[in-house]
Amino acid sequence: MNPATKISLCTVRLECQGPKTTSVGTGYLYGFQIQDDEIFPVLVTNKHVVRGGTRLNIEFNVIKQGDEVREDASAVSEERIATAITNLADIVIMHPDEVVDLCVIPLGNFLNSIKPGYGIKNSLLTKDWRLTTDLAPMIRPIETIVMIGYPDGLWDEVNNRPLARRGLTASHALTRWNGKRQFVIDAACFHGSSGSPVFLYEDGVIRSSEDSFSLGTRAILLGTLCSGPTVNAKGELVEVEAPIAVDVGPARRQIPVVKTMMNLGYVVHADALDDFIPLIRDFVPPK
Repeated sequence: MNPATKISLCTVRLECQGPKTTSVGTGYLYGFQIQDDEIFPVLVTNKHVVRGGTRLNIEFNVIKQGDEVREDASAVSEERIATAITNLADIVIMHPDEVVDLCVIPLGNFLNSIKPGYGIKNSLLTKDWRLTTDLAPMIRPIETIVMIGYPDGLWDEVNNRPLARRGLTASHALTRWNGKRQFVIDAACFHGSSGSPVFLYEDGVIRSSEDSFSLGTRAILLGTLCSGPTVNAKGELVEVEAPIAVDVGPARRQIPVVKTMMNLGYVVHADALDDFIPLIRDFVPPK
């Protein structure tokens, strides 16, 4: 399967319900290798996506084991199932650094509940999807990136699929922006994109080394979108005062201030995922 197809299948739409509001964000499937060859599957998203929530609604597509996923991301046997996590506060694992906006949600119980002979169609990312030490020196300040998610909550409702956004790294992907564990991308980022995986994306020609190339497609997980700067846009709203007997000068005007996104996003470095490993080891009961 082409990497482009695989990354289009790594996310799910998260609908987090709280006492008063419902928010929508993005989560992606990631597997931690905790011991031997055992993989611990989780959903990765932002703390602010789930904070204050009491119920998390997710829809997965499942397929018969052994069924082929075609390049259009469809499969003959796929079925759509909805699940809800109602003990969210009890199972979510927050990143130990308060300023790192990441959390993970264990998926083992859900995966074990899928009917026999079926498994999820989603791709599970692992550390193998991240930058290697050989490739890291070739990363430039400006690289093409792809982000997979649900901007403003939008998705293909019929087929349960996300949207892909394309952009560039606005700062070096391996350098700490303003000393934080994040870098900046130039891409259209909206509410609902929070938690989206961001990939270095090369299509057609990929770098094999600093001075050699090969044909193909490559997607490498660089990090997780967490936020973005906004700018105030002034839309003029005129308020007409009622006539009075005394001249008080020209009518006053009210100018509402509306916050709009700048098409920039802050992305938590992928290596922050490794900080969850000791927490997950504590979470997993010993054999």
